[in-house]
Amino acid sequence: MARNRYEGYCYCCHEFVPIGYGHFERHKGGWRIKCVKCASGRSVHDTDYEVMKVRYPKDWRKRIEHIGKREN
Repeated sequence: MARNRYEGYCYCCHEFVPIGYGHFERHKGGWRIKCVKCASGRSVHDTDYEVMKVRYPKDWRKRIEHIGKREN
């Protein structure tokens, strides 16, 4: 599944889903969002690779390298 590039509400739990914190899918000629928690049961953080790739498309590699250096 691909990460959402637009914010919206999860169609399962009806919680607000920011950019990168869910998955989108085609449904009856439109699009809907499912949060990662409902889709796979895991928690998502700002520092996750998938979130950063969607939220910061131009410089996500630099941000990931920066986080990696900070953790070491």
